[in-house]
Amino acid sequence: MRNTPKILCLATLGLLLLTLLQGTVRLIPVKPLYGVNIGTDKPAFTAEAFLSGQWQKATDQYLKEHHGFREPAIRLYNQYLWTAYHRSTNPGSVVIGQQDYLFEPWFVDEYYTGCFQHYYPDSIPDYEKPYVFERRMSRLAKLQAILEEQGVHLFVALLPGKERIYPQYLPDRGAKAHSDRLWGHHRAYDYYRNSLYDFRRVDICHCFDSLNGHTPYLLFTKTGTHWSNIACTYAFDSIMRYMQTFGPAIRPVTLGQPHRGRTREPDADLDDLLNKTFRIPAERNQYIDVTLADPAPKRTPSLIVIGDSFFWTILYNYPMQELFSDLRYWYYFSTIYFDPDHDNVADVDLVDELLGTDYVMLSYCTVQLYNCGNGFINRALLELCYDPDEIQAVRDSLEADTASHQSVEWRMDCNLEQYFPALAESFPTKRCSRLANRDQ
Repeated sequence: MRNTPKILCLATLGLLLLTLLQGTVRLIPVKPLYGVNIGTDKPAFTAEAFLSGQWQKATDQYLKEHHGFREPAIRLYNQYLWTAYHRSTNPGSVVIGQQDYLFEPWFVDEYYTGCFQHYYPDSIPDYEKPYVFERRMSRLAKLQAILEEQGVHLFVALLPGKERIYPQYLPDRGAKAHSDRLWGHHRAYDYYRNSLYDFRRVDICHCFDSLNGHTPYLLFTKTGTHWSNIACTYAFDSIMRYMQTFGPAIRPVTLGQPHRGRTREPDADLDDLLNKTFRIPAERNQYIDVTLADPAPKRTPSLIVIGDSFFWTILYNYPMQELFSDLRYWYYFSTIYFDPDHDNVADVDLVDELLGTDYVMLSYCTVQLYNCGNGFINRALLELCYDPDEIQAVRDSLEADTASHQSVEWRMDCNLEQYFPALAESFPTKRCSRLANRDQ
């Protein structure tokens, strides 16, 4: 017993030394934390930084992020908060609903109030918001018609959000919120679904509405924000069938029998973001395997996808590189995937890219439909109809106008037809020089 303090002291010292060693050489591999991690670089020592105190401050921040066993320590603390207080350790990204169903906060907002506030300035009065969608859908119909002339088939996939399928598991916001839901404004999805403009759209939301409660599998998992792998697999099979009603043939696929398996990405992506020691108990999810079938078409079509993260689930389940000869994924019309030559859409020749593909799919879920295309519709319509010098001249004049406090992009979006009169026509007849020369 007299040696107990010495043993405890030595054990504590050993633990501290092990932690220090782990932070230096990483003796024991640990599972990294999920989510975006913008790390701090190790500060360089200089006399000036030391004397000003900046080096000490930067070093302190660096050690906080790189000490040994940081990841399991954070997970243990997060598990304690969850077990003891049932708290989300990441409330800005994960909201706890009924029966421990997890939601992203903007999906909760979408159900109760809509997500206009996330995408449009507060200066836009409610009565003007429908006109925002009317302008965009009018341009979308014109863009589709122009691309169709060139043998390029554009369409929109309206995808469901978790709030639409499982509203019974949303956190309760009280009687007023339910009243707002009952008498509130239409959502972006309602405008796209009910639009009278002639653009192609495949309504997966409506499909999921009819399936909800009638399938032996979950359409959205308890601990994920995206559609489940199996629901996505069935949905994209329907999307490909729809595509072939107006475009070239796609190689058929065979869907296997549903089977239960270990959780795959992204069926627990929200639980992962909580970074706890143990997962939330949930049903074992079902999955289905996809294999290529015969006959293969004589020519494999190409595809450009512009959309949100829901398309990643399709990529996890389908052999897309074999179904399409050339696949480009323009994530939120910003980062480019599966293009060895370009990383960002700002660097591509948009006209050349569009004319070289068979299909263009705008793929957005209910929450992201408020900004469908992320600027693609305006840019594509402009560059197909006007030459670069004509577009730049308008931009230069707007940038020179310092009286307006609104951005150039916002002013162009609101007044595109005013600045570029040809786009006000029901079907623009003007074409950029490249298209005009091509059609001759």
